[in-house]
Amino acid sequence: MPHASYPPLTVEQLSPASDRHHVDQVLAQFLDEARCRFASNPHAQPLFDQAAEFVLEGGKRIRPRLCLASYRILTHRQEPPHPALNAASCFELFHAFMLVHDDLIDGSTLRRDGLALHEQIRLSAIAPETGTGRKRAADLGLVAGDLLCALGMRLLAQAGLSDAVYGRASRLMSEILLETGVGQTLDIAFDIADLETLTEPQILDAYLRKTSRYSVSGPLVLGGILAGASERVIQALSQFGDLLGLGYQLQNDLDALEHDPTSGGDYPDLDGGKRTWVLWTAYQRLDDAGKRALQDALADPVSLARRIRLFRLIQASGAIAAGRVRLQNWRNEAAASIRDATLTPNQECSLLTLIELLPGRHATPSGAAASMESAYIGPLVELAEKATA
Repeated sequence: MPHASYPPLTVEQLSPASDRHHVDQVLAQFLDEARCRFASNPHAQPLFDQAAEFVLEGGKRIRPRLCLASYRILTHRQEPPHPALNAASCFELFHAFMLVHDDLIDGSTLRRDGLALHEQIRLSAIAPETGTGRKRAADLGLVAGDLLCALGMRLLAQAGLSDAVYGRASRLMSEILLETGVGQTLDIAFDIADLETLTEPQILDAYLRKTSRYSVSGPLVLGGILAGASERVIQALSQFGDLLGLGYQLQNDLDALEHDPTSGGDYPDLDGGKRTWVLWTAYQRLDDAGKRALQDALADPVSLARRIRLFRLIQASGAIAAGRVRLQNWRNEAAASIRDATLTPNQECSLLTLIELLPGRHATPSGAAASMESAYIGPLVELAEKATA
């Protein structure tokens, strides 16, 4: 490992603006080559083109950026070599695959300030609006997601990694995909779970599998693998990323409740009665009358009145404040998880700075963004400063 003489990296150094441009270049070139080889058939090419456009025209590239940042921290190479850049970029194809399937499962019509891919297909000439057009569009959307998953594996396979590194990387990605599939299964199963019998470990297990592993710890670990890190460091990155991923998901849950529902906006989790940690905690903290009121509200049809009732019950329970306490605990655990991993204090500091690359997923008002910074980023920066003291 490099010595402590290397200073901690800033967010700009960990994730320069050029990273997104380079990732987009890799994806555009790779998808163009794949189109020429596999989708030249005129019946297949329109679907492939729409799937490629879905990948290239949206997203923050958070997962490749986390992967490259992890690589930089462990190697102190500011410009990752092409094989590392190629491997990091495969996360965007896996992410797109999961988004396409998520939107089909949820019946969502919007994604990334535009139409979901299956809706784009439905409105195109591929699946014209006929009696079977909607089902055909859903079928093709499902296939498009499968294609994106296969393309992710192909990009990793031809990234230019050594046999040893590719073996470790491919095992990691197969495990992440399996974990995410299990997490999606739990997410669907818990939608109708009884809040009386559902447990906190079950909810956190779903959060870990569906969000943490492929969104945070997976990219960090792949960066470590690309850097040739030891198993001890890899394990620390995994634990650190899991804790940050849990905080990322819980912060999203809290952001979604940041402003009063009467002011408008989108509340898919609240309207869907999704068994989030915040909803579960609210139920546990309410008295018997409050529990009955919450159950009654969840049983009612979706409406503004129902949304407001749920919001008020969650507020009254103190679950939001409890969530902030849980975030603090995870911050402390995240900092502790990397202390014995043979990392230098400055590397620890740089890892803690990575939280600034994890914005909330929900569209929130400006006040929510400021709240997130004060409630989550600020204390992590304080911990990072202590690491170098």
